[in-house]
Amino acid sequence: MFNSPAWIDWVAFGLSAAGGLSILSLAALSAARSGFQFFPPPSKESWQHNAFLVSFRIFLYPLVILSLLVFPKVSGVLGWLQLGIGLTLSIIGFGLAFRVTFQMGWKNAFGEKRGLKKTGWFERSRNPVYVATWLGLIGWGMAVNEPRVLILLSLWGFMYWIAPRFEEPWLEQQYGDDYRLYKTNTPRFL
Repeated sequence: MFNSPAWIDWVAFGLSAAGGLSILSLAALSAARSGFQFFPPPSKESWQHNAFLVSFRIFLYPLVILSLLVFPKVSGVLGWLQLGIGLTLSIIGFGLAFRVTFQMGWKNAFGEKRGLKKTGWFERSRNPVYVATWLGLIGWGMAVNEPRVLILLSLWGFMYWIAPRFEEPWLEQQYGDDYRLYKTNTPRFL
């Protein structure tokens, strides 16, 4: 889309990858060491909360910049069709993810105990935000269709695939039998 030097693309890719890998590294450390909790963060004031927000922003913002820098020149019917489908899936997926997040409550989405949500979209999936985001990521990947962007989008998708494995023990601790019953009756994703 823009005529920028190739090194700028690679810097954006490197920064984004570093942000995503830092989240995964801290999550792996959390899984390996008992007593160390990274996600969900223990509190909004904790270093874990700040580290997650900073790392996710370091992941996301360069990814958006990279996507704009390498956005393909569209030509032909198939190119326009792929772009149209990709943008449509992105808008639907990310739009739905934001809508469900706001319905759940922004603070609840980021590890503050604000009540267990079991109605609406949460009747069909314990993690509808992640499922909707995956739809948006698929669309983003179709629209941009560049290997480095696809790698980063896959990393994001993987982060959302493992996140429930860290959230579920916290949810069981917070909501007890209510969550365990909900967990038995509602699939993790679909």
